[in-house]
Amino acid sequence: MTTIKLSEAKAHLGRYAHKAAQGQEFIIADRNKPVAVIGPAPQPDSGIRPKIGLMTGQATIPDDFDAPLNSFEVDFYGE
Repeated sequence: MTTIKLSEAKAHLGRYAHKAAQGQEFIIADRNKPVAVIGPAPQPDSGIRPKIGLMTGQATIPDDFDAPLNSFEVDFYGE
């Protein structure tokens, strides 16, 4: 990794950004102390998505799944 001075990075940020996009990494140093790293941005995923229905038949949902929770309401409201 190449180390560059902060003043050099300020003066030529565009140049270093283009090189970073090509995969090169740079350490920016202020008074010989590393303060930042410039490198390539993470690439988006490949676009592969899980198939819909992949787990079909592996789980069951009861018929009364969305029925009112009477016992919960009694406990919550005290009725």
